[in-house]
Amino acid sequence: MHFIIQPVSAILPTLPPVTTPSDLMHGAIEFFSTWIARIGGIVALIGMIKFALSVKNEDSRESLAAILTAISGFIIMEYVTTIFTFSTGTAESEFQSLMLFAMRWIRRVGSLALLLGSITFGLSVKDHNAVNKITGMKTIAAGGIVIATSAIWRLFF
Repeated sequence: MHFIIQPVSAILPTLPPVTTPSDLMHGAIEFFSTWIARIGGIVALIGMIKFALSVKNEDSRESLAAILTAISGFIIMEYVTTIFTFSTGTAESEFQSLMLFAMRWIRRVGSLALLLGSITFGLSVKDHNAVNKITGMKTIAAGGIVIATSAIWRLFF
């Protein structure tokens, strides 16, 4: 078995011919994303090697740090190599659907706070407990504010 040593220029990504500033920017983005992805791969490899060595030593803290290092490397690789293409209309519709989903759940959480505050207040009236009455009223007010904010979110966006 023999190895062939290649020059460094053989592994470097090639830049496309530059005709406009836009082409230059796209080439630079491709160049840097390729190298950042490679660095992420190296980080992931180091994390996996550290994990293999920590399993041998049975050190749970070192194992967790190694797994987190490997995951960080994989995240770097994935983030840099993922291509996002959104048009203005698509991005706006995605944002609106996410906001509708979030506001629906925020309204539900506010309703739950309103319900729990009402129960707390009702039980404190029975026991003549002033501290729980105040806590219940504050929780009712907080739940009402959250529900109202989730109902008028379109004024903000």
